[in-house]
Amino acid sequence: MERTKYKQFINYLIIIFMLTGGHVVSAMKSQTTNDATQSQTMQNSSGTTFRQQIYQAYISGKMSSWKTVIDAMEKQKNYQPDFLTDLINYQYGYVAWCLGNNKKAEATEILSLLDENLRNLKKAAGETADYHAYSAAAYGFKIGLNLWRAPFLGPRSMGHAEKALRADNLNIQANIELGNIWNYMPAIFGGSPQKALNYFLKALEGMEKESAEVRKNNWMYLNLLTMVGQKYKELGDKDQARIYFEKAIQAEPDFIWVKKGLLPSLEKIN
Repeated sequence: MERTKYKQFINYLIIIFMLTGGHVVSAMKSQTTNDATQSQTMQNSSGTTFRQQIYQAYISGKMSSWKTVIDAMEKQKNYQPDFLTDLINYQYGYVAWCLGNNKKAEATEILSLLDENLRNLKKAAGETADYHAYSAAAYGFKIGLNLWRAPFLGPRSMGHAEKALRADNLNIQANIELGNIWNYMPAIFGGSPQKALNYFLKALEGMEKESAEVRKNNWMYLNLLTMVGQKYKELGDKDQARIYFEKAIQAEPDFIWVKKGLLPSLEKIN
């Protein structure tokens, strides 16, 4: 990226984290697509898979249960790419939630583990699109924890996001990260809800092309539906927002955030 764009990126990152307190927080305040990965089949004593436990924690908003899962996975950790990608995904979601709820000490602790697992993933699978996408998010988290590091870490975050998309322009996580960047970038630097929506829709399209098994018990699928719905709401398209919120409820009737928060909020819009 050109030096002038780096400077602009740094400026908007500072604005982002002053206003929001963290990367991708809007999707996690109350956010793998790999099919049949090892972490989906590993179970606790009750026979419930890690994937199922994360999903239940997400739809119920019980983040203490989410933390229990990532702790258990760390203890049972192996170095297969699929397992590591799932663990990174769950740590990513938890760090975002911590930042959105002013739990910086806990965010720092889990982010350190996430960084270690990114290094392990790179060793095991190379510089994949997932590796770059989650690396972009990790640098964003670090800026959220310490704004003064933005001049050093901002270009790295953007660089990884761009490498992720170059590696695989259909990669779901890569499109989510670019959507987050355009979502929070000030309009003066080219950011807009519509640009963000386009990336989120591309990620959602990729998710829905996968098998039904991939979407089953997948917190990221529900999260994408809510992100798209929120962008349509922001753009003033109440009808489209309702379509995606209702789609999320259709996929998961017990999704509390949408059922008791996002859908009712549409009724307050004239």
